Amino acid sequence: MNLRQQKAMQTKKKISKVALELFNKKGFSNVTVDEIIEKTQTSKGAFYNHFKSKHDIFLEKFNEIDKYYIEELLPQMQTMDTAEQKLKWFFSMQMDYIEKVFGWDVTRTIYEQQLNTERESFFLIPDRPLYQILFDLCVEGQINNELRDDLTPEQMVTFFARVIRGIVYDWSINKGNFPLSEEQEELFGVVIRGLKK
Repeated sequence: MNLRQQKAMQTKKKISKVALELFNKKGFSNVTVDEIIEKTQTSKGAFYNHFKSKHDIFLEKFNEIDKYYIEELLPQMQTMDTAEQKLKWFFSMQMDYIEKVFGWDVTRTIYEQQLNTERESFFLIPDRPLYQILFDLCVEGQINNELRDDLTPEQMVTFFARVIRGIVYDWSINKGNFPLSEEQEELFGVVIRGLKK
């Protein structure tokens, strides 16, 4: 990455960070692109070079975590023996990342915006890497006779997705007052036991 690209990346991160802080403080609808530009001391050109709209700032956070799943978690899971081990470890790492990198306040702001019915929710985009990873693990679990076969992998992914959203939402509305990385272990343990053959 050359110097110009590094500077562009820093500008994008700065815009994203400040915008999320403003959304959290004032509410998404009450923040304008002009205000984000003023607070970051950038230009409209710089903003629109990185984001089509302020809504795309949330998409950037989803892209960030999906990249983490692909680049960091998938390679490490290859060394594990069972689908159950992989699922438990994946959820542990996912919740640890959300807790430490996003934090409850950014997460709460993202959830608030996702409830806006005027736009498609990023949570429901079917081809996100998150859902593909979970689907592949469910298929693997069924092939290896670990997971029950009276449910389809698609149904299992739906259950997992709803549990993910539920625990993260609950954690964020509770202002992060319980350790997400610990709470998830018991919850996903129960769900995985329910899906075992």
